[in-house]
Amino acid sequence: MLYRHADATHARALLAQHRGGKKRALIATDGVFSMDGDIAPLGELAALAQRHDAWLLSDDAHGLGVVGKGRGSTFANGRAEVPLQMGTLSKAVGAYGGYLCASRAVIDLMRTRARTFIYSTGLPPPVVAAAIAALDIIENDPAYVAEPLRKARLFTRALNLPEAQSAIVPVIVGDSEAALSASDLLCEEGFLVVAIRPPTVPAGTARLRFAFTAQHPEAEIDRLAQIVRQRVMRH
Repeated sequence: MLYRHADATHARALLAQHRGGKKRALIATDGVFSMDGDIAPLGELAALAQRHDAWLLSDDAHGLGVVGKGRGSTFANGRAEVPLQMGTLSKAVGAYGGYLCASRAVIDLMRTRARTFIYSTGLPPPVVAAAIAALDIIENDPAYVAEPLRKARLFTRALNLPEAQSAIVPVIVGDSEAALSASDLLCEEGFLVVAIRPPTVPAGTARLRFAFTAQHPEAEIDRLAQIVRQRVMRH
């Protein structure tokens, strides 16, 4: 069953109502939500999981290498106990493939029981080497790791938006056609900004989804913010 977006109180109510009749329970969440850029209340969810004898699974695709000094959303607000943390190597790491951080017993179970893993081939050695090299940068260059969030916050400050929690910043347009038109406008100005529409997001919340990297020049962020302010948000 579904609990409301980042709503630990609603998750608590559902567990209180339904946990007693189930043999096993799993609380699943994104670490950084891909459409809103906000961070899950992992500390609260971890406490709930422990209280109700449930697993907590966090998908940290957009957190690793960006928030929590690069260690991901599990470390963004203190340290949360997340027994199952999965993610992709295709975002900040810049390779492809995925990972699961868990106990040795869980990893052994996944190796022998997860069909999608059993019938998949291994990653090519150059891809593994690239991922390891990226993780070395994430571990050893904190100033570089801090840049995506810093630049996202430059953008949100310039537009008087809520302070960015991650490298992802949504600008809500509302109407789907308006979002597509705004995306085309920005493309003409040299910016690739995807329009996100229902059913990916709720009806009436079509948006432009901005994602910032360490390589984006500040002058271009300023120019982007000016275009959005003058030609997108005024509508």
